[in-house]
Amino acid sequence: MNSPSLVCGLLVFLVAATADAAPDLPLKHSREWVQERMGQMLAVDDAYIWHEILGGRAIHQNSMTNPPTEPNEGNFHTQQQAFLASVKMDVYELGGQTETRHLDDARDLLSWVVENGYDAEKRQFYLKYNERTQEWNTRFYPEFNMMNVSALLCYNALRPTPEFAQASETVLAHILETDSFDPGKPKNLYASGYLALKLLDAYDGTGEERFLVAARTAIDLANDMMWDGEHGGWLLSGSPDGKLPTHTTKFAHVMANMIQACFRLHLHGQGEKYRDTGVAGLAFLSEHLRSPDGGWYRHTTRDGSDPTKPPGVGDGRNTEPGTPCVYDRMAQVIVACVLAYRATGDAKYLWWVDETLDKMERTHLTKYPIGVNYGYTRADDYQNTWCHLWGLKAMIAMARLWDETE
Repeated sequence: MNSPSLVCGLLVFLVAATADAAPDLPLKHSREWVQERMGQMLAVDDAYIWHEILGGRAIHQNSMTNPPTEPNEGNFHTQQQAFLASVKMDVYELGGQTETRHLDDARDLLSWVVENGYDAEKRQFYLKYNERTQEWNTRFYPEFNMMNVSALLCYNALRPTPEFAQASETVLAHILETDSFDPGKPKNLYASGYLALKLLDAYDGTGEERFLVAARTAIDLANDMMWDGEHGGWLLSGSPDGKLPTHTTKFAHVMANMIQACFRLHLHGQGEKYRDTGVAGLAFLSEHLRSPDGGWYRHTTRDGSDPTKPPGVGDGRNTEPGTPCVYDRMAQVIVACVLAYRATGDAKYLWWVDETLDKMERTHLTKYPIGVNYGYTRADDYQNTWCHLWGLKAMIAMARLWDETE
């Protein structure tokens, strides 16, 4: 299989912001707009999704109420707590490390994970707690565990917390023993992408080279086994013998994770091949998964010819058929496009960001008394907190880009 490298209030968190936009940044959505929208989104989180559960503070997975106050399915994921903790730490950094309440929120979220969802004997974090059944789902997913590990490590770097450091190192050792880092074992694209992204987060937070090396290993193996040398983009799974998976649907958000990781490796000085891979991946997305109104289709066939076909066997049971432009998937592509601009300087990537945000504002924006949020295109105001967090990551990526232009 060919290597892809060969294929060609709350607004005070940005206290350093100024009213002047850099003239050489081809982005219509201004620093001030990003500040305002992120502040409104964080206000929704702070007002509605926190719960007292198992003796601590945690956020729910989803809601069918308006405002989104009640956990519809009763689920509290450990990795979801960690993802919001990472957002809170990002906001703290963006604000010049002045708003310590964001760090306090991150501490509460991560304390809930370690105190309730950590199994030292099995060297893992559990998946989620259901308040209706009062039971834990104890399945081990390396990529979700890495979300917890990276957040704990980054928090520990800001505020040394021995119990966080010990739990993260114990689970990290287990993660690095899994198939994603073994060249002789099959690979899963979803796991590989998230593992690499969260290892890179750990590298950014700690500066420790071991995380950069592990991220590079995960991406190299994924690229070797899952890049589609015939049509471009990545397959959902791959094996050392090159055998194709039983279904070959390609998903925008899973490929966006890989694209992000590749550009981040390039930006960390790991070589031009990662930049070239990211460019090739985005080229497949733009040619086959871009909707006429500026959004990004959720999935398409292997050759990219038909995003209207239902996903292949094995995709899961809780997603919409056809061609929806699901907002969190689009937010993941926004992050990929921001990184693409940083890596290449090509203005088209920021034009795509502007067009995608314009679509999200038209079709996915939900207003609440305390703020706004992006949601699914359903009439019942269904909100998925897990997915909403990617919307915040998109705003954070844009805020950092504006900061770089000063």
